[in-house]
Amino acid sequence: MLTRIITGFFLFVFAGLWLFFPVAETASARFLGLDIFNLVAVLIVVIGGWEFSKLVFPDNSESTVPVSASSGVRESRNLFLKRCLYALFVFLSALLSFKYVVREVSLGDWARPAEILSNLSNGFVFWILLAGFAWWVLATVMVFCYPRSGVMMRSWWQRAIYGLLTLIPFGVSLMLLRDTGITHYGDDPYIGSRILLSVMMLVWSADSGAYFAGRLLGKHHMSAHVSPKKTWEGLAGGVLLALAVYGILYGTGMYTVYYSNFAALTVSAVLAVIFSVFGDLSESMFKRYAGIKDSGVLFPGHGGMLDRIDSLCAAVPVFLVSYSILSVLLS
Repeated sequence: MLTRIITGFFLFVFAGLWLFFPVAETASARFLGLDIFNLVAVLIVVIGGWEFSKLVFPDNSESTVPVSASSGVRESRNLFLKRCLYALFVFLSALLSFKYVVREVSLGDWARPAEILSNLSNGFVFWILLAGFAWWVLATVMVFCYPRSGVMMRSWWQRAIYGLLTLIPFGVSLMLLRDTGITHYGDDPYIGSRILLSVMMLVWSADSGAYFAGRLLGKHHMSAHVSPKKTWEGLAGGVLLALAVYGILYGTGMYTVYYSNFAALTVSAVLAVIFSVFGDLSESMFKRYAGIKDSGVLFPGHGGMLDRIDSLCAAVPVFLVSYSILSVLLS
């Protein structure tokens, strides 16, 4: 427990430094801070890609079928090579996707989230975000239907696509939210940082609320085959606590004029919280299918990178896409 607390503290400090990296009032200094944020975002996605490669190409070394020592070494080498190639593919996909985001930010064609989906020059980014949103809808269905949905994960290429849909839209959404207002001298360069922090706080509060409500009141399982500890009562408790935190954040002006559409913002926040739960459950589903407990050991007491960002992988793109659409429909 002590190790988990210490690691959590350092992760919180790192997240704060990453989100609020000091920037000066000059355009060059602002883009330097943005570049550092983007580089870390790429690193997070690539590490996540490496860990997801274990779900794409699981280790079958514990099979009961006897194999020779040489065959075992050869299979381990081939498995490692496949995982490296997948991580490299995720890296190249991230660079290609992020290139378009950086180009649009440097052009300064948009400043508000509602313009992300309406600006035709953002066509490629639009499809990445839309694919990510659609994936989380499908992932939710797969969680409810597991283990029958296992037929949709039998092939390595199916799992490889799911990994890309989990990580790339997440990285793109991180950059787009952080970039909010960065290109305009008169605006606060930390608007995007506060928006991202608010989404993280909603996810963290929902996770805490679900934990305590589930322990006290949990009776009805959401998906017993995926995670026996997740209950509908826990989900309700998580959403209620997240809404309370959301009300505090909104009242303190966290969302600023960029997110002034209260109806769109509230619905988007609720959707982000709900889908964050299924982000967690989807990773649990993949790990259960692959027969592993944790995605990695990067963070002592917390598991791997995917174990830390699984909820955010769903919440961040869902929040961005839903608000971008609803702020237009409900204006």
